[in-house]
Amino acid sequence: MTVNNKKRLAIIGGGPGGLAAARVFSQSLSNLEIVIFVKDYKIGGVWHYPEQGRDERVMYDHLETNISKELMQFSGFPFDANVPLYPSRKNIWEYLEKYYKTFVSNIDSITTRFSTEVTYLEKKNSLWEITSKNEHGTTKSNFDFVIVASGHYSVPRFPANTTGIDQWLENKSAIHSKDFKNCEFAREKVVIVVGNGSSGQDIANQLTTVSKKVYNSIRELAEYQPKSKLIEIIPTISSVDPKNHSVTLSDERVLQNVDYIVFATGYYYSFPFIDPSIRLDVLGEGLTNDKNSAINLHNLWQHMIYVKDPTLSFILTPQLVIPFPLSELQAAIMVEVFSKNLPITTKFDSSICGSHNFPKGKDLEHYAALQHILDSIPHRIGNFDPVKWDARLTQLRNASYADKQERNLLLTDHAQALKNKKVPYFLPAPHT
Repeated sequence: MTVNNKKRLAIIGGGPGGLAAARVFSQSLSNLEIVIFVKDYKIGGVWHYPEQGRDERVMYDHLETNISKELMQFSGFPFDANVPLYPSRKNIWEYLEKYYKTFVSNIDSITTRFSTEVTYLEKKNSLWEITSKNEHGTTKSNFDFVIVASGHYSVPRFPANTTGIDQWLENKSAIHSKDFKNCEFAREKVVIVVGNGSSGQDIANQLTTVSKKVYNSIRELAEYQPKSKLIEIIPTISSVDPKNHSVTLSDERVLQNVDYIVFATGYYYSFPFIDPSIRLDVLGEGLTNDKNSAINLHNLWQHMIYVKDPTLSFILTPQLVIPFPLSELQAAIMVEVFSKNLPITTKFDSSICGSHNFPKGKDLEHYAALQHILDSIPHRIGNFDPVKWDARLTQLRNASYADKQERNLLLTDHAQALKNKKVPYFLPAPHT
């Protein structure tokens, strides 16, 4: 990439990954024009949760992170001292807005197109053509490089083969956690929360403050220790009876008079705007609920670079990671790949990517592997230094699992106290 050959980079998405990519690329390549396409009217991605118009947004009212602010922060950009140890969703959005104003919005080489949705992405000759639409109409524009930063929280995932569930979904007796905003809808109701990940545990705990009864349906009963006496742990659901509002469990027990089921069961990957042939390469042919979504991704080198054409990349596809610092580390490597300063494995293989869910502790191995790749480049094009996972941060990350368990116990006690007072859930007073 020479100074006389000005290139263009499109970043699809204005959440943490897109903002991180804009910062890293603008600081690394002076001859690059960057356009960020933001479907929303403000930056932040899923973290933008305005007072009005929340219905289609993933967040919920009383949410805090399950990662401490010291682990979560971007490189050289700490949270304000008055932000709690586990920031609220509002704290995170304010942090991202400050990051945007500091590193992105005032950079001449970066243009942000708000309220602009990318509807199609395809390769034409040697350039990527992006079709986008906003209130002024449809526009086509060409780019040398594209980073897909559209996230993976748009297509809800439900357990397969649950007999009778479709009618419950149709009449809103069953919802996905994406549609959960607060516990008020479940006052004096019997609710089953399916899934015991971070969202499932959090939602079940919040519901205890107002619900008549809360069940938590999980797969691995023997490995899970319930934190609240107000939540009854049950096995997976086999079928539901919409007429009688009964639920049959995998151990053949039948729960009567169930009012709601909340599925905290994750999301599919989905890129409906990408050319179908590329989308099939990335999503694969197996384990899809339709042609536009899948559980895992394929043909991405190091979970990000499209092996068939290394001018296309995806940021923050892995899950169960520390996303903000990872996004800057990924972007620093993308700089080298896009500049042809880092050759990658381009073997086309549907199994090249594997699972994007890192088991406990494995995310640290991934950060170390990416850092080793970056450090092994003899003459880097970029000069951005992402967060390095030294001994102190590694220790913090390893301790974070137990720390969060302690935090969950505090939140459980808090919910119990609110129930005793007949007060719906809200977050406890900020802590630092």
